[in-house]
Amino acid sequence: MKIGVVGTNFVSDMFMTGASFVSEIEVTSVCSGKYENAVKFAEKYGINNKYHNYIEMLESDTIDAVYLATPNSTHYQMTVECLKRKFPVFCEKPLASNYQQVKEMIEVAKENNVHLHDGTVPLYSPNLKVIKEYLNKIGRIRKAIFIFGKYSSRYDAYLNGENPTTFRRDLCNGSIMDLGVYAIADAVALFGKPEKIYATAQLLDTGVDCAGTIIFSYPNFEVVILHSKVTDTKLVSEIQGEKGNLYIPMLSKLEKIYYQPREGSGKVIYNDNEGMISVGQDYDHQFANQLRDFVYCCKNGLVESEVNPFSQILDIHEVLTECRLQSKVVFDCDKGVKYEK
Repeated sequence: MKIGVVGTNFVSDMFMTGASFVSEIEVTSVCSGKYENAVKFAEKYGINNKYHNYIEMLESDTIDAVYLATPNSTHYQMTVECLKRKFPVFCEKPLASNYQQVKEMIEVAKENNVHLHDGTVPLYSPNLKVIKEYLNKIGRIRKAIFIFGKYSSRYDAYLNGENPTTFRRDLCNGSIMDLGVYAIADAVALFGKPEKIYATAQLLDTGVDCAGTIIFSYPNFEVVILHSKVTDTKLVSEIQGEKGNLYIPMLSKLEKIYYQPREGSGKVIYNDNEGMISVGQDYDHQFANQLRDFVYCCKNGLVESEVNPFSQILDIHEVLTECRLQSKVVFDCDKGVKYEK
């Protein structure tokens, strides 16, 4: 499968590393808003074809599918254009800026019978299934605390009066869209849509959030989500049950899951019948699992992933949009979008 890369930031580098583990993938083209960045990226990875923009690349007859790693604000328009031209799209998270856009993107994918992939890494991890299986072992769930905080490498630039992309409202960025989305996606994938949502955040003068707190209310338990782009944390996410706990060091990867019964010794759990396999077998790179799923779907003519179906994607983005709007982070594209108070 010949893939064209749109966007050349650090996540595109991660994609290239992940693609090197999937033999069916050949990256043949790249484009960027700054052509010189496309040239540098092509030289770095030995890519033959370089383009000034994604339309030029789509019309080049050098690609079969598109990997989209551009600012959040561009996902909707670019993805729809690619789908209408019958190109499968692997779009970085979040899939779009709000729920309504995601809904329309899915409709376009169905109308054109073209695969649309939501690039939220943990949703394709085999350990997501492992967590679900172990929920029964920890007994009745009473609370889950999902934490994702990382001091942004671009926050110093913001403090110095610059305008880095990470904290720009016009690009539909911010803490909840960058890091909070992982916690929300994991929670919805594990427990479904919450009955009630409470979300608040600390806003920068650009109008986006730098950190926030979210509470999901389910029957008999709550999920507390803490996200931040301006602080680091060493705290580990956990799911608390009456018979034991599950610990998740990294919500964005789910590389390791720890099981601790209330009585007895704990262990690291993996994705096989005995619960113990080499991490390297399934985690050669965080992109590998979803790239394999992307190739599988495209080869088999699947519009949606069996691992991460459209119904789950819609639930996640409906909750994400409501959390963001409750947090007072409003984008221009949100006109007419409402949330439940």
